[in-house]
Amino acid sequence: MRFKILGSGGAMPTPRAFCQCKICRLARKNSKYKRNSSSAFIQEINALIDCPEDIGDSLNRENIRKVDRLFITHWHPDHTFGLRVLLEANYNFLERKPTNIIEIFISKTVYNTLKERFPAIIYLIDVIKVAKIHFVDDEDQIKFGKISVQVIGYNGKNSNYYAYLFEENNKRLLYAPCDTLHFKNYSNFKNIDVLVHECGIFSYDKVKTELSFPDMIQRFKEIIPVKTYLTHIEEVELNVWGLDYIGKMVKGYKRLSLAYDGLTIEL
Repeated sequence: MRFKILGSGGAMPTPRAFCQCKICRLARKNSKYKRNSSSAFIQEINALIDCPEDIGDSLNRENIRKVDRLFITHWHPDHTFGLRVLLEANYNFLERKPTNIIEIFISKTVYNTLKERFPAIIYLIDVIKVAKIHFVDDEDQIKFGKISVQVIGYNGKNSNYYAYLFEENNKRLLYAPCDTLHFKNYSNFKNIDVLVHECGIFSYDKVKTELSFPDMIQRFKEIIPVKTYLTHIEEVELNVWGLDYIGKMVKGYKRLSLAYDGLTIEL
């Protein structure tokens, strides 16, 4: 299985509009420093995980020509508000018909909130019919050939936030990119092969509503994955702390790395 990180950034991608900090200036000149909002892609099953506003840029950068499936972790704009761009790319406005229908896997709880925050989803599904909804919930198992997907609600069934466990040939990858402060049962996934997890906040003395970097490290020690990649790296954190400092903190732990846009994880 080839698991590709399309976007490793946070709610505000890097470079951030208007920002003239060192990292944003570098990102405008060198794509090495650029981070789109969080999303990922599994090549073998044409599956996208999350759909931020800049999803078109991420898909074009990697020359991804087709998406058949979309897994949603939660409703937040930096994970869902690219739905119009993604879905309408499969609509022929001259002939007024879809060219492809994407299957969306989402919990009913998350979908109900998404409809309130992003009502255009109703038009995309019910009117131009470029997507089909499949409701999933905690502990559901979905099989696509040799690849299986386990749905993980952070608080069990009817959660507002979800992770996904992907498995092929007894190799397991857990993708939990955001809002993992609410992830209560993470210890159930010890000794997995790959953990892709949100980085956690370095400014935890000021921000109490997000998982802290030390708490993320504690989870890393409890899960004991073979390899871990940290994603959802916020532009404001890069601005305040600098990439060198954050990189140094991460390098202090074996089997732990910062994810980057375009990273391919072979499983």
